[in-house]
Amino acid sequence: MQCEMCGKSIRGTAHLVIVEGTELNVCDECARYGHEVKRVPKSTTTAMPPPGRGRGGISIRTRPQRRRPDMFDQMTDELVDDYGSVIRRARDKRGMSQEELALEIREKVSLLKKIEREDLVPEDSARKKLERVLGITLTERIE
Repeated sequence: MQCEMCGKSIRGTAHLVIVEGTELNVCDECARYGHEVKRVPKSTTTAMPPPGRGRGGISIRTRPQRRRPDMFDQMTDELVDDYGSVIRRARDKRGMSQEELALEIREKVSLLKKIEREDLVPEDSARKKLERVLGITLTERIE
């Protein structure tokens, strides 16, 4: 077995220590860097019956588990792939500079530049402002 801290081979027994919140099996030398964890012998734990079983191994009927609704189940629209170029073309078509558009939608110019370069995905509030001012749609329906 190797020390999980220094990588040396552990001779004898490994020490189970907690170092910065992580349990590690370490050698004698590295054990001083953490707090030793007491190991519980496996024979002292009580055996639990398998889930769904009552006394004597008789099966107990349980209700089927329902899948919890996922936030992605509710999503119906997705941002178009080339949203940066769509915004840039619409802005150019209206003869607006990035500074003028940023002022119009009350967002920073740097944010608008990042969105047009597609370095940043616009939040819903910024996306809706861009759609309203430029008269474009940046989302498409997904199935």
